[in-house]
Amino acid sequence: MRLKPMLRFGAAALIATTVAGCMAVSVVLAPTPVTLASGVPGGIYHPVGNALCRIFNLNLAGDGATRPCVAVNSDGSVANVRRLDSGETTFALSQTDVAYAAFHGVGPFVATGPDRKLRLAIGLYPEAFTVLARADSGIVAFQDLRGKRVGIGKNGSGSSFTLDVVLGAYGWTMSDHERMLELGPAEQNQALCGDRIDAIMFDAGHPNGLIQEATTGCQARLARVAGPPIDRLLATHPYYIATVIPGGMYAGNPDDVTTIGTRAVLLTSIEQPDAVVYAMVKAVFDNFADFRRLHPALASLAIKDMVPSAAVVPIHPGALRYYREAGLLP
Repeated sequence: MRLKPMLRFGAAALIATTVAGCMAVSVVLAPTPVTLASGVPGGIYHPVGNALCRIFNLNLAGDGATRPCVAVNSDGSVANVRRLDSGETTFALSQTDVAYAAFHGVGPFVATGPDRKLRLAIGLYPEAFTVLARADSGIVAFQDLRGKRVGIGKNGSGSSFTLDVVLGAYGWTMSDHERMLELGPAEQNQALCGDRIDAIMFDAGHPNGLIQEATTGCQARLARVAGPPIDRLLATHPYYIATVIPGGMYAGNPDDVTTIGTRAVLLTSIEQPDAVVYAMVKAVFDNFADFRRLHPALASLAIKDMVPSAAVVPIHPGALRYYREAGLLP
């Protein structure tokens, strides 16, 4: 009679050991996910990164796409490129000016030197350098910012890099402003509408939810970024383009606003397998209509605009294979 409890205990222990063993095996065999460094919640990189992973995961079949994609938060373009360089991520979103600087080892990448492993996968939507000011600030153009309280993107974002370039074009430094605060996207809006700052600056695809919130919530106004300093900048930096934020897109802003822009791109490393990069590009282009519906910033995309230019950074061989098969590149 005393043996039965012992037998039951032994059986339970055997089952527990077996289950634990199976769990250990399943953990070992679980595929390492494809990771995509996106941006901070509230910005556009965050939902766009999730959209890219979603379209990739819906097409997990063949072509080397056997691992799920996971979008991870980050501080933005500069931080994303550094993650690629260190091997922490498979893909990363970035602005073209930051990608160019990283590949050539200039700007914030001087200390680390050129990242010759960097490769382009997909071109995405245009990004405009955007200045949004309080209606009572008297700011209608970039040159009106001198001496004002300004909110800028956090260190590690592409916006802070572009701002440095634009300030240099005007011969300005950070000290030419009363105060510059590093703020996340949502914090910028709160500070602007709370009259703690006079203007905010960031790179953004349009339409942008945070701009809609500020223009309706506290009557913020878009300011021009144009004039001789910007003309010289455009003439010497081919990865910047003259850009217009259309009038009527935001409440209280009926007129077109001229500024400069870059393009958001999906980057990877030459060390990533061709099959994985090919699978990402194929998933996006073969499901283009579905992809465009995943976020307003993607809605106006055209296929021809999404083929990246090797003039900024070389194209990854896996991506190049798809573009050639689709007849998009020679």
